[in-house]
Amino acid sequence: MSAGVFVLLAVAPMSPADGTGADVLAAAESAFAQGVALRQDAAKARPAFARAAAGYDELWRRGHHNPDLALNRADAHRLAGNLPRAVAALHEGLAVARWSRPLQVALEDARSAVSYPLVGDLAAQCRLTPPATIGTRMSPADAWFAAGALWLLACVGVARFAMTRAGWWLAFAGLAVAALALLGGLWLQDERRREQAGPLVVLTQDVTLRRGNAEGYPARLDAKLPRGVEARELTRRGGWVQVELAGGAVGWLPEGAVLTLTAGD
Repeated sequence: MSAGVFVLLAVAPMSPADGTGADVLAAAESAFAQGVALRQDAAKARPAFARAAAGYDELWRRGHHNPDLALNRADAHRLAGNLPRAVAALHEGLAVARWSRPLQVALEDARSAVSYPLVGDLAAQCRLTPPATIGTRMSPADAWFAAGALWLLACVGVARFAMTRAGWWLAFAGLAVAALALLGGLWLQDERRREQAGPLVVLTQDVTLRRGNAEGYPARLDAKLPRGVEARELTRRGGWVQVELAGGAVGWLPEGAVLTLTAGD
């Protein structure tokens, strides 16, 4: 990109909703570069990173769903000072590519920035244990390749048994079939777990988890839940959201205090 274009974007930033995808990407990257150049002054850098995040969000809204864009969105939002949006962007990226190790690492790093106590009931209820499932370890393409290889091995074992009548070839084929069944079972279990999980919400502010859907109800926990905490939505009523924390505590939060994702990890 020419220096003249950089000057134009600095003077009159493009609205994320304007222009082609390439234009939006160029504007977002320019804004991010401006933020990096101003990183010694957070007050000036954060608006630039916020413009970059808005551009990346627009690209995501237009259907450009890939792990690299999800990482860019998360980085821009976090550098703009919006940790909840960064967490949400990483979850949306993992909904597309759960097996992406860079996204998994970035999410754990973002979670480490949430300001809750290191010990106590609040920490125990809020701290998430990353799921270690087959879907987070391999992509569907990798799973299909492994399944095909196991099926081929089973066929080879059966064919060799038919030719040699050696029993160990049949045992070899049986082991390949068992491994194939295990792979399929683990994948099916993982899919069912995802389907049964409620929508994910991320807290956008420090807020009290209450026992009922009104300010008059007592607090469920002694301390406020910090911004950036993730929870599963159970139901909604009268402008409040009932959620379940990672530790199992159930309570109510104002709808305005949560950011709802369409899919979780």
